Amino acid sequence: MYNIQNIIAKNIADYRSKHQLSLDKMSNLTGVSKNMLSQIEKGVSNPTITTLWKIANGLHLSLSELTSTKKECVDFVDESDIVPIMDDNIKIYPYFPYNDKNHFEMFKMEIQPGGKMDSDAHHVQSEEFIIVNTGSLKIEVDGTTYTISNNQAFRFNSDVAHSYCNPTKDVVTFTATIHYQTP
Repeated sequence: MYNIQNIIAKNIADYRSKHQLSLDKMSNLTGVSKNMLSQIEKGVSNPTITTLWKIANGLHLSLSELTSTKKECVDFVDESDIVPIMDDNIKIYPYFPYNDKNHFEMFKMEIQPGGKMDSDAHHVQSEEFIIVNTGSLKIEVDGTTYTISNNQAFRFNSDVAHSYCNPTKDVVTFTATIHYQTP
């Protein structure tokens, strides 16, 4: 297993160094406090999914660019090797992080009964592809709600605010792939 806090800390520090950003500037770009960014960069704070999305969106990065290490050209991933990113009712397992060649990332998400996650808009012209593995998922995209059930798939333009909700009494699991347009 790998320590997600250390990976996030290193990736944020590397990004700040590469782009010569102060904590003030990074805070302005992401909407995350300077103090929180400092704690995350030092590896002493375990950021929430919402905080990671704010950082990723503010820096125009994929979530995987913050949460993964550089990989070889072939990957075999077992869920037991992944430390999930967690909030109270949500777990995200980053199976295939973003890479510059393919411009996508893929992860499994679990939402506990009654759980909900709001997501800010992703990069311009990004698309998200969802396959529900178990349960029934409600997704709200730009004010319209859709229900996707077990073994159904859904695609939407993810450059608008959207949310995921599990209104049922069972855990819902789904695979999400986010494709980012190249500039």
